[in-house]
Amino acid sequence: MNQFEVPVLFVVFNRLDTTQRVFQQIKKVRPKRFYVASDGPRNSEEQKQVEAVRRYIMENIDWDCELKTRFRNENLGVGFGPNDAIDWFFSQEEEGIILEDDCLPSLSFFKFCEELLKLYRNNKKIGVVQGFNPFPEEDYPYSYFFSKYDLKWGWATWRDRWQYQDMYMRDWNEMQKSDFLDKISGGDRLVKHYWNAVFELTYREPWIAWDTQFTYQLLKRGMVAVVPKKNIILNIGYGDMASSTKWGIPKHISRLKLEELEFPLTHPEEIKINEEYDKKVEKVHFKMNFSTVLRFRLKVFLQSNNITKKVFLPILINSYRGYKRVKVKLSRYTSSEKLTP
Repeated sequence: MNQFEVPVLFVVFNRLDTTQRVFQQIKKVRPKRFYVASDGPRNSEEQKQVEAVRRYIMENIDWDCELKTRFRNENLGVGFGPNDAIDWFFSQEEEGIILEDDCLPSLSFFKFCEELLKLYRNNKKIGVVQGFNPFPEEDYPYSYFFSKYDLKWGWATWRDRWQYQDMYMRDWNEMQKSDFLDKISGGDRLVKHYWNAVFELTYREPWIAWDTQFTYQLLKRGMVAVVPKKNIILNIGYGDMASSTKWGIPKHISRLKLEELEFPLTHPEEIKINEEYDKKVEKVHFKMNFSTVLRFRLKVFLQSNNITKKVFLPILINSYRGYKRVKVKLSRYTSSEKLTP
């Protein structure tokens, strides 16, 4: 079997079970240039888990490859950690595939990325080639379509697209006052308010994410994502140890299965956004509804006014202290009642 020519970045942390499953799929294609990045542990207990993951990978690379590792001692977190890994990757490669430890790829994912990285290399309208499709379309006439939304659970891109990444979204205040939000929302006020809240929150707390910042850059430049008609990436990271998916599997994701694309690929005749798919992404995957927007706006309001520390936290503390005093009094009253004949 020939070795896979496209460079692959594997971003791992402390989950050995999911890492093993994703690694076994990577191992089947034997990437010629293989990058492994691991953020540092947050405590001594987690250090054992992180070291176990690193050790497993290093002991199971049984093919000839140019291996490069970035094993950090300090923890950068769920935002700056992956961002640092991708920066490191594209400082050495012009293009490549990025897989996190909870994104299980089908074998066709690798070939799909390989072909389309080459096909759209010089077309700056294309920002990302992704493998995840939460709404697969079996009867779609082509092998893939285009979306204004990039869903980065198993994806590929080029250095000259990633170069725009800015974790701090330094021009957000300026863009917020422009017609940017009107353009990307297509006149839908709910979509506009959703992205306004999400980008504002990420601007204020850049450490909470890395992918939102890159989505911002792609939307700002009118770049689109390539989406396979079948789902060729499965997120297997839901659970207690997940960094951002701890609260149960959404129904539309629980129904997904890992699929294989047929080759040769059938290419669309034009680069045109699949609006029906994008509406599903907005309403179902992003949960763009009044409740979601209100929740994000409340977070922004509390964060921007520092109300959490100045107002709500003292109220909660005083309420808890009051509850404890009442509880003590009630316990004394109950005890005295029991002693009364």
